[in-house]
Amino acid sequence: MRMTLLKKYLLPASFIGFTCFYQSSAYALCGLTEYEFSATGTKSSKGYDYQESGAPSYESADSGSFDLVVYNIDGFPECIGGNSKSDLKELLKRLESENYNLVLMQEMFSESKHDLVKDEGRLSKQAYPYRSKHWRGGMTSYGDGLLRLSDFPFDMANRDNNDYSLDSNEFEEYTACHGSLFDNSPDCWTEKGFSVAVHEITPDFAVHVYNTHMNAGRDEDDYNARRKQFLQLADFINSYSANTTVIMGGDFNNKWSDYPFADEQRQVWEMFLSTTGMRLACQDFIESTDDSIANCATSSSESTDQVAYLNRDFASYQLELAEYEELDTFTELSDHEPIRAKFNWYKKD
Repeated sequence: MRMTLLKKYLLPASFIGFTCFYQSSAYALCGLTEYEFSATGTKSSKGYDYQESGAPSYESADSGSFDLVVYNIDGFPECIGGNSKSDLKELLKRLESENYNLVLMQEMFSESKHDLVKDEGRLSKQAYPYRSKHWRGGMTSYGDGLLRLSDFPFDMANRDNNDYSLDSNEFEEYTACHGSLFDNSPDCWTEKGFSVAVHEITPDFAVHVYNTHMNAGRDEDDYNARRKQFLQLADFINSYSANTTVIMGGDFNNKWSDYPFADEQRQVWEMFLSTTGMRLACQDFIESTDDSIANCATSSSESTDQVAYLNRDFASYQLELAEYEELDTFTELSDHEPIRAKFNWYKKD
C-alpha cells in the first residue's frame, strides 16, 4: 500500500520537479536545510526492539489498568503552520513527567522535531520503552505523521504491508484523499492512513491498537474522502482484527456537530460503529438510556479526536473504560488538546 504521489497520480515529470523545488524551497526558507530528501524510507524513534534484553517485562496478571493518550502534535515545520521547537520540547517534557502507558501521536511530520523525540535526554526509554517507526515521506510528500510511544511491547522492526505477523507494527495508507498545496488542507501531500500494532498488555492478553489520521478539510470532496477512509478502515479491522480486542484512537476530522456535513458525518460514524461493532468512548458517559452517539456530550461531538474500543464475547479478558477527558496540562502546545482514556482490564471468570 506504500505509494509515492508519482505512483498514485502519475504526475508529469515537470510537476514532480516543481513540487520537489517547492518543498525543498519551503524547508530552506524555514532554515531546515538539514532536512534529508529521499524517495523512500522509515525513521526509527529509538525504542527497544520487541522484548529486547533490558526492556521492561511484565508478570502475568488477572487485572490492571492503563492510560491511553491521543495527541495531534501539530508537527509541521513552524514556518508552514506547525508548532515551534520550544513548544515541542515542552510537550515532550510533560509527556516524560506524566509517563502515560500508551501515546498515539499524529502529525509528526518534521524531521527536526522527530530528532527531539529520539533524544534520550528529553524522552527516556524508561518512560516510553517501545516506540514505533514512522513513514517519513519522499521527495513529494511529508509522510504519514503517525507515531506511538508505549509501555507495552510490540514488534516495530518491519513495516511490510504483506506481513501481518502477530506482534508487528503495520501501516496502511488510505486510498482516498482530497487536497493539494493550493488548498487549505494539503492531505494528498501526506500519506495519511492508519497503523496497527499488537500490544501485549500481559503475557496472555494482547490488544490490537490502531492509530489514524484522516482527511482534513470541510467541503464535500473532503467529506467524501473521509467516508471512503472509514470504509477502508472498517474493512481492515473486520478482517485483520476479527478475533481480538481492539482499541482505536486518532484524529478523524469528522465532527458531527458545529461542522459542515455534520449530519452526514454522524451517519458515517454510525455506519462505521455498526459495521465493526466498536463503541466510541463518549458513549460510555451518556446519561440517557439512548446511548447513540447523537447523545454524546457536545465536547465530544465537536472534537476531531476520538477513542473507540471493542470487546469480544469469546475473549478471556475484558476492557472497561473508566475515565475519558481532554487534558488541560498541554495548553497551546499544539492546535489540539490531547485526550486521555483510562482503561481497566480484567480476566473473565
